[in-house]
Amino acid sequence: MTHIYQLTQITKELLLADDQERLRKAATRLHSLFSNLTGIDDSIDPVDSQDTLLQKGKAISPNDAARCVLDHTRTSKFLRGTHTALIEAQKRFPNERIEVLYAGCGPFGTLAIPLATQFSASQVQFTLLDIHERSLTSVERLFQTFGLRDHVRDYIQADAASYVHQNPPHVIITETMQRGLEKEPQAAITLNLAPQLRQGGIFIPEQITIDACLYDPSKEFSHRVRISLGPILELAAETSYMPAVVLDIPGEVDQSLGLMLRTKIRVFESVVLDEYETGLTHPVILHDFSWTEGGTRIEFAYSLGSEPGFKYRWL
Repeated sequence: MTHIYQLTQITKELLLADDQERLRKAATRLHSLFSNLTGIDDSIDPVDSQDTLLQKGKAISPNDAARCVLDHTRTSKFLRGTHTALIEAQKRFPNERIEVLYAGCGPFGTLAIPLATQFSASQVQFTLLDIHERSLTSVERLFQTFGLRDHVRDYIQADAASYVHQNPPHVIITETMQRGLEKEPQAAITLNLAPQLRQGGIFIPEQITIDACLYDPSKEFSHRVRISLGPILELAAETSYMPAVVLDIPGEVDQSLGLMLRTKIRVFESVVLDEYETGLTHPVILHDFSWTEGGTRIEFAYSLGSEPGFKYRWL
């Protein structure tokens, strides 16, 4: 069985299967195929296990980026959303070759290489961007091995939070995040790259929403309790700044409740990742939250520095 045949079959499963077990197996097969061809993830080379600390957050190591493929719901939904977005881009820009900038492509180019089997090189061109040279050599090797090198415009080593692209792309993809937009530079990259899109272009993911809510720790894995306080951040292509948000705490609330941040990702249109569906949407429990400080309102502010994430205080 040829490598390209395997890749095409796995891609079809990830785009079309509706059974979680089939999706899990397909993601595992994709990871094995890429890993065997590149040596990434089984690698004992310390370079492959090294995170890079940037001005606007942490770029996870090539090995860790490779393992993200195994989060099958994340992989399948991001592929489905991106596939739908590329078809939509073809409708919005008829008779044009769709130019895609993929920032933080990782060693496997997970949202590019499988989709290159679904479009011709005259339809879609990818520019692959990553901070790690090892990831770029790996992803270039995969494109060559699968006979898909004509789908690639360029490989660029740069920090996506400050990178300036030469020509406005039709589609920009970046999946450089953790739950609650902690640690990694997804927000900074979005703020930098989204204004560089073509007019009418598409940014993937389309929207990330973080909201705060109270929850009952004793019932989290039985009869889940949620008292929503409201959204504290909506990140999309139109976002230009992220102001602090003040939320009211309901009166007479049970003080055994804790505080959490929930993440919801709209990859594109109806393709959504909800709470607990993937590692990216597991709630962030604010363990240092205490009722003793007291108050009727809480302020949340997002920090874009070298350790991105939310800080909060009682008012």
